[in-house]
Amino acid sequence: MTLAADFRQQWHDRAWGGPQQHGLVAVSTGVDSMVLLALLSHLPAAERPQLTVVHVNHELRAQSREEEAFLTRWCAQHGLPLVVKHWPVADHPVHGTEAAARQFRYAFFAEQLRVQGADWVATAHQADEQAETILLKLIRGGQLDQLTGMAASRPLPPGQVIHPLLPFTKAQLRQYAQQHQLPWYEDATNQELVASRNRVRHQILPALARENPQVVDHLGDYGQQLAAVLTVADRALDATLAMLVTSWQPVTGQIAPLLARPAAEQRLLLTRLIKRVAPAVSARPAHLTQALHLLANRQRATGAVSLGGGWQVSKEYRTFYVKKAEKFGKKSVSDFSFMVDLNQWQPVGDNWLLGVFSTPNSAPQLHPVGLTVHDWPLTVRSWRSGDQLRLAGNHHQSVRRALINAKVPQQQRSQVAVLVTAQGTVLAALGVKWSVLPPRQHTTNYYIGIQPVLAKGEQHE
Repeated sequence: MTLAADFRQQWHDRAWGGPQQHGLVAVSTGVDSMVLLALLSHLPAAERPQLTVVHVNHELRAQSREEEAFLTRWCAQHGLPLVVKHWPVADHPVHGTEAAARQFRYAFFAEQLRVQGADWVATAHQADEQAETILLKLIRGGQLDQLTGMAASRPLPPGQVIHPLLPFTKAQLRQYAQQHQLPWYEDATNQELVASRNRVRHQILPALARENPQVVDHLGDYGQQLAAVLTVADRALDATLAMLVTSWQPVTGQIAPLLARPAAEQRLLLTRLIKRVAPAVSARPAHLTQALHLLANRQRATGAVSLGGGWQVSKEYRTFYVKKAEKFGKKSVSDFSFMVDLNQWQPVGDNWLLGVFSTPNSAPQLHPVGLTVHDWPLTVRSWRSGDQLRLAGNHHQSVRRALINAKVPQQQRSQVAVLVTAQGTVLAALGVKWSVLPPRQHTTNYYIGIQPVLAKGEQHE
């Protein structure tokens, strides 16, 4: 079958709709999105949705203006309505441009879904990008369900995002464009190796393809198989949770029946429960371990473990809860305390991220700190009245005095967290002041930074 025939079959199998549907097509003028637009435009009239092209001019390159002018001419020549949105240079952040651009782009798509009463927006993500996404998730670590890659569709209220090109490789799309003489623009930034996705695209994936040319197809197949297995597993876990959870507002359950399950199943049940009530939260292995240790600890009748994003697992005698914590800083000490994961950014409240890295990276203003093996694990927690920052010359200053000197408003002081070592040494009042550690033997340099959530690295799509 030809690519067009395969695409038509995929469209039919997914039941994404015909003339009664109104769809938006996200076009960047790259080869993938131009092929997507052509394939949708060439569907038989009885199967072809009403189409509107949506384009974001990110104003990131001199070529952006030329691409917008080209797409405007193309849509006019082919009788396709076009809506263009500019992302003004003045609105670009100093750091985290890619994540901010994605946020702007999808906010525009959601706006157009609402304004036009459209059913979906189609993006041109393809099989190579699916493989890249799976490899990136594998490298960075996280939840097993992230290794399924991008789904064929996902909600984007008031409609959905669909990915009709996921079954097709970049080579197939490029060949189709050449055969049909479709014009497109190359984005020069895709060749730069600064972004981790580009390194996967131009170095890691080609190296794997030399070992096996079918690696892209195999990664996609594994993602689909894993998605199917997880769907079955989730049904079984949900059936067990129905017996364990006594209330869903807030999520409440009895500790003893949970701990009576096998240890591996306890982790799966807690992971599934967190995913159901807080889909945006990624339950890290360390957080799950902390939460289960808390629930099993007969010496602690109460306590809580932060999951990030304001969510927590808490314990009150024989009962556990998974719920949104109170506002950062209004919790007790036990309500805000979690271990730091190395080499990744973690939310620490008020839309800030903390990262501790073993090597320098491209993040701004990383603070080098020499740590010994006895300093680990590091912990983020609410500051306490006895906390002291170490100053030069072997002097000390209370965290309270540091907040006063930094003119942190009194009502905001309780919201400041501290980063402490396993031995209780305060390394920093986050966002306020660093300790000055004396020279020590057998230390290794680590690099610590704090940045806004929007500065976080690349997202899933």
